[in-house]
Amino acid sequence: MKLLTLIRHAKSDWDNDLYDFDRPLNERGETDAPIMAEFLAKNLPKPDLIISSPALRAASTAEIIAEKCGYPVEKIKYIDELYLCSVSEYIEVLIEQSPKINHIFLVSHNPGTTGFTNLLTGELIEEMPTCGVAHIKLDLYKWEDVEPDTGKLVKLFTPKTI
Repeated sequence: MKLLTLIRHAKSDWDNDLYDFDRPLNERGETDAPIMAEFLAKNLPKPDLIISSPALRAASTAEIIAEKCGYPVEKIKYIDELYLCSVSEYIEVLIEQSPKINHIFLVSHNPGTTGFTNLLTGELIEEMPTCGVAHIKLDLYKWEDVEPDTGKLVKLFTPKTI
């Protein structure tokens, strides 16, 4: 069995002229990310690997989560393809991971986070909110076996529900 925790980045700042990739977290994001990170550290198994989009808002969220979960920030794996990727690209990222890794935290963007959660679990989540988390159990022994409907949504966490 594998565990996958899909995390949408915390709320970001639109009040600037920065390129989308470079948008930082806004005040609410700076508040929500540590609260969610602490909740995850207390309520979920520690991740064996944290993978993140390299976009500033996702990377900042991943770093905050890593620090609170006792995961070395320098070991976060940044994958360019996770920036505004399609659902199929999530599968491509996962199948490349070692079968020795049992729990992955994956931090990225919408609509991909919502779409991938729905694809893996057969659930119908309309939109994962910022800093929302889908904790999924996958009935497989190697990541290369991940495909649609192989997961079960264990719990959906949002800043408003924790």
